Amino acid sequence: MMMKQVTPARRNKYALDNGMKKDLETLIKICHSNLKNSPECIAYLRDSRGLSEAAIEKYKIGYFPQNINMLTKYVSRATLEKLNIIDYSGNSKFADFYFLVFPLYNEYGEPVGINGRTLMSDTQREMIGIAKYENSSFKKSHLLFGFNHSRGAILAKNNVYICEGNFDVIQLQEHDIKNSVAICGTGFSKDHFVRLARYSDTFTFVLDNDDGGQTAISRINKKFSNKGIRLRFRTLPSRFKDVDEFFSAGHTKEGFINALEQRDPDLENMEWK
Repeated sequence: MMMKQVTPARRNKYALDNGMKKDLETLIKICHSNLKNSPECIAYLRDSRGLSEAAIEKYKIGYFPQNINMLTKYVSRATLEKLNIIDYSGNSKFADFYFLVFPLYNEYGEPVGINGRTLMSDTQREMIGIAKYENSSFKKSHLLFGFNHSRGAILAKNNVYICEGNFDVIQLQEHDIKNSVAICGTGFSKDHFVRLARYSDTFTFVLDNDDGGQTAISRINKKFSNKGIRLRFRTLPSRFKDVDEFFSAGHTKEGFINALEQRDPDLENMEWK
């Protein structure tokens, strides 16, 4: 197979200016270093999610500082406000609710924002009316989580596994399925399509086994079929909600590949070659 020639033509179009980028890099380092101060977050990552120390280090997962005044001694307040990490009153939803922090990078390893997760239960969240995740300000339709770690493998394999969540792609990459990214939800955009098409001619979607994931499959197929890319839609056994749950149950890379290649008759007509 002839390797694609990849050029960074769009690399800086949506980049932060140098000052904001430096501030964001500093924030990511502070959050990652601060993780040791949250036994709750560490227990969640290790025990509930089964992440290794190596994975936590690789993805620079962190704990958002609780002292905003101290934080602004190291990170520009103007940057934090512009990225909607703190508000004009100095309050932060990341400090209050979404303190488990995932740094977000573009495919070239440049920071573009942060993604915070609450550790509240669904019942607790519903009582106060908050979502499970919160993002800083960035172009979500331009971001593919894990792409900075996977673009070489995607190019080499000429196939990319596309899943929904951060933990899904972390599990894939930690199980040696390096050619994988997450779309951080069910929205697969034109920009996602264009970015990935520069590295691969085959997109394999493994979205969640819920109504949102299945609706997204139909939407993506309708929008992007007959665009010169082979679209493959695969589902895991219905007892698993998503990729993360599949691997958390103890399954292997080989089990994952075998499960996907047991073709779903209902999706057979949705594969374009």
